[in-house]
Amino acid sequence: MGNRGGTGLLKASVAGLALATAVFSGAASPDRVLTLEQSVQTGLQNSQSLLSVRDDVRMAQQRIVEARSLYYPTLALNMNASRYRAKDYVALPGEFGSTVLSPSTDPDEFYAGRAQLRQMLYNGGRNRANLQLAEAALAQARIREESIRGQVTVDAVRTFFDVLLAEKRWALADQARQEVLALSVKVRGSDATTLNALASRLRRRQADARRDLEAARLAYLSAVGLELYTTVELTGDLTTTPVQESLPKLLARAQEARLEIRGTEYQREMDRLAVNLTESERNPVVVFGAAYELNNSDFPLDRAFWNATLNVNLPIFDGFASRSRIRQSRLLASQNRIARAEVEDRINREVRETYNDVMFWQSEIGERKIDLDRLLATTRNERGSATVDSALSRTELMEAWDAYWESIHGHRVARAKLEKAVGLPLAP
Repeated sequence: MGNRGGTGLLKASVAGLALATAVFSGAASPDRVLTLEQSVQTGLQNSQSLLSVRDDVRMAQQRIVEARSLYYPTLALNMNASRYRAKDYVALPGEFGSTVLSPSTDPDEFYAGRAQLRQMLYNGGRNRANLQLAEAALAQARIREESIRGQVTVDAVRTFFDVLLAEKRWALADQARQEVLALSVKVRGSDATTLNALASRLRRRQADARRDLEAARLAYLSAVGLELYTTVELTGDLTTTPVQESLPKLLARAQEARLEIRGTEYQREMDRLAVNLTESERNPVVVFGAAYELNNSDFPLDRAFWNATLNVNLPIFDGFASRSRIRQSRLLASQNRIARAEVEDRINREVRETYNDVMFWQSEIGERKIDLDRLLATTRNERGSATVDSALSRTELMEAWDAYWESIHGHRVARAKLEKAVGLPLAP
């Protein structure tokens, strides 16, 4: 681009781009001015899906607290005030303390207060399995959070560069149209007709570019979670950097870094725990309980009662229900092993597809730059000549610039998708 023709058109394109930004922002002073990094952060802060999965993470953390609480004893205080009449001994329901009332032919009162303790001593490892299940569920929730974070990042990057490309296309079409109109007033006859027709086609192309720009802006606002009436100016260059890593290296990194693979490992652990939890239903359950009670028909409550009980429950037969649940858990574990292989194949395909896209655009950048430089060299001497050929050359130059910026945009978006497929940022 070391020639006056290319430099002039580039400066005009920059000026047109600034004009496009002012026109489509709808105001001289936009509501927000954002860079690429700020766009990504805004998208992460405003993503409804990400906010929702963060709540899932918090709930999973609370389930761990709940599962740990099963190791601790439960304490309770219970107080009763009863008025009754009964011919025989009567026991109140359990939620009322299972208080036993003595026979009384006349209405009588009975008051009681008790403290109770219950401690699970052994239940076949169910408490430990429940805790480990809660911890695995938390890990899976965090994996889902990271997966959504990666998708939000890709969407923000893609729509950011979509807007930059649309702005450049509008500016290129506007500049080419203005130059053709300027040439059309310098010629007469059929040449003027040809140039006016060319200017009309460029006007239609500019209108299409304007529509694409408006659509790109709406998609960008939606991706970063801003209100659709917000006027935003994006600051940044449509640039990219080549990918140097080889495909085998990226495939190996993806197998180590992709969260979905770790998610299948956690799922496998959860399946194992589910089987153990079901099998533990066949084990005995040992519970210790204690209570201390004061009661009487009137105050003060001077009759005391206490008990300490060790309860052992040994399951013998449940109609083969536990055996059926164990088989179901094992079949589910087998299904998830198959799902792990599917996840690995899908990740492998994603890395290969996005890598091929990156390599395609990486090659196209160089080829289209060569085409552009060649066209700039051939049109350099035509600057200032008012002919149909020079006007056509300028439209061809616009097409070459458009194709070049398209390759930059395609490579930058494909690179972002490859980073998501690998699960790690690529070397700059």
